[in-house]
Amino acid sequence: MTKKYTYTLFFLLTIFTSSIKSIAQSTPDPGLVGSYAVTSAAYNLGDLAFTDPSFPNPMEVRGNVHYPTTLSAGPFPVLVFLHGRHSTTYETSDPSNTALEWPPSPGFQSITSFQGYDYLAQQMASHGYIVISISANAINADDNSLSDRGMPARAALTQHHLDLWNIWNTTGGAPFGTTFVGALDLQNVGTMGHSRGGEGVVAHALLNRSLGSPYGVKAVLPLAPVDFAREILNDMPLLNIAPYCDGDVSDLQGVHFYDDIRYNDLTDESPKHSLLVMGANHNFYNTVWTPGSYIAGTSDDWDDSFGSSDIHCGTAGSASKRLTPAEQQAMLVTYASAFFRVYIGNETVFAPILKADDIVPPISSTLDTGDVFMSYHAPASDRLDINRHLTEASEVTNTLGGATSSGGLVKYDICADDLAEYDCSVSSFNDKEPHSGSSSIIGMPQMGLRWNGPTDFYQNIIPPANQNFTIYQNLQFRAGVDFSEATSPQFQYFSIQLTDASSAVSTIQVQDYTQALYYPPGTNFLELPKVCFNSIKIPLSAFTGVDLTQIQKIVFLFDKRPAGSIYIADLMLSGLTPIPTSISHNFPASVVAVYPNPTDNSINVKLGSEYKEIKALNILDVQGKLVYHLENISQELINIDLTNFEKGIYILNVVSTKDAKNYKIVKQ
Repeated sequence: MTKKYTYTLFFLLTIFTSSIKSIAQSTPDPGLVGSYAVTSAAYNLGDLAFTDPSFPNPMEVRGNVHYPTTLSAGPFPVLVFLHGRHSTTYETSDPSNTALEWPPSPGFQSITSFQGYDYLAQQMASHGYIVISISANAINADDNSLSDRGMPARAALTQHHLDLWNIWNTTGGAPFGTTFVGALDLQNVGTMGHSRGGEGVVAHALLNRSLGSPYGVKAVLPLAPVDFAREILNDMPLLNIAPYCDGDVSDLQGVHFYDDIRYNDLTDESPKHSLLVMGANHNFYNTVWTPGSYIAGTSDDWDDSFGSSDIHCGTAGSASKRLTPAEQQAMLVTYASAFFRVYIGNETVFAPILKADDIVPPISSTLDTGDVFMSYHAPASDRLDINRHLTEASEVTNTLGGATSSGGLVKYDICADDLAEYDCSVSSFNDKEPHSGSSSIIGMPQMGLRWNGPTDFYQNIIPPANQNFTIYQNLQFRAGVDFSEATSPQFQYFSIQLTDASSAVSTIQVQDYTQALYYPPGTNFLELPKVCFNSIKIPLSAFTGVDLTQIQKIVFLFDKRPAGSIYIADLMLSGLTPIPTSISHNFPASVVAVYPNPTDNSINVKLGSEYKEIKALNILDVQGKLVYHLENISQELINIDLTNFEKGIYILNVVSTKDAKNYKIVKQ
């Protein structure tokens, strides 16, 4: 690593990193160069080539395309990149003179912001993608005059480019002739938008859907985005990337793309991700906006906006953790590659990076474990929501209907669930608590917990129907440290306990599995520190000595720091336990068949000669609710009537005297 640390926090991080029990550090590196040779080409149909009713002025149609040199191996999936708002032109004779105008005045020429992601386009094309990056300077020149900030126009312009590529992919035409005929898989499209382009690609996904989805947009990546309209994009994988030292969108408002979508549709089967990148600023993701990489209009948005002296984000800070442009761009290559290769390329081998299973950054990112933090919201069928922490009612009753309570806590309060307490009393500045709302828009509700004694606790009681935790692989929640009530620079250590029906208790230390409970760094008066939420994921296998089929209580025990303060949300179980392909040697050779599966009406569970070792058969829905129970088994073949079950996925839980196993059942 090239970064050097001089602050006490580095010492703490070093010790802390060595203790983390990562559960999956063997994930392949998605940021390595692929095997395809790459060719690039430009196209320019004119500065005023496209009009749309949503925008008062004509727009340019200009872009770059990177693609595998040998197109005969296609068709290839497609990625579309959309840059954000930036100066649009510069004076040819004096590049320091820039303007926000369109088309360029005489003596001026276009700033080619769309070329600023060529490094990522090159990478993705080497893995077999056709990557198109488009120019939106006309919109940037006039979008501030519109209440919608030009988002419908960005969506329409993106769709227009896809319409053109559809022609070039089917019949061909100028300027490419027949080069790309049959080369593009336009039913497998991913988009990335930077800054205002981030909200633009969300708007585009919704526009494409409203038009009947002529193009198969399957994944959206907003990069350091704005979220003025608070658009909701369900039923599509999304990755928001939030740079902690963003000097432009300093309130990291793009986190709302993730926050707002978690529970608005409880049938949403698309995963959501949000990545916090410590030390990253806004501009360095685009080489055209980065000092030293382009002739005009470049800036270090943090230093230029807030000065270079901040202890963490300023490049001259005493404990500066600012990333260099090379590090920041390497990080984007790694995580954008993982996202698109999982959800567009179906390379699920990289999924642990996105699901916060593997918290160690791949080598290609050039970063350390304390530099990047992933939040992950699982699909509806792959999680059990224990406490969503949405309203004040969750202070006494959780999502499952079990009691919630606390003991000894100085603070125990749901905040940001209404307009009266939108800032959670952390700070009056939204930049410092990006997840909060405002006096007019509700943010993300969150549970505030402050303790001052080793016996202080927060607990959730689990109802009997949901006590079988073996269906899932992980206990997880999101959390952020409240800098206004915590001790700098301490991590907020505490324990989590599971208690089973026999009152056996298993305790783990949270610090063994995460660095996300760091004290937020920075000293800038208006912008730093920031309370940022990140996922903390603990494998249920870590809880030993308890019966995971009968967990009655989850307790957060604040016994590791004399005092501290955190906010939490989204307490859940996640990750359905994989369905076994064979019976383990500890499990009696009793279950020899589950058939027919899928089934319309009933299912047979055929047991072998050791059927008397089976204590119970349970069927649970994907939310963990017990819908069938049988014990005192006296025969080898069990027929279970599923006629009254709704269509969907169920878990057959077979409990023996030695073990328990799960089997997936599909009711058609």
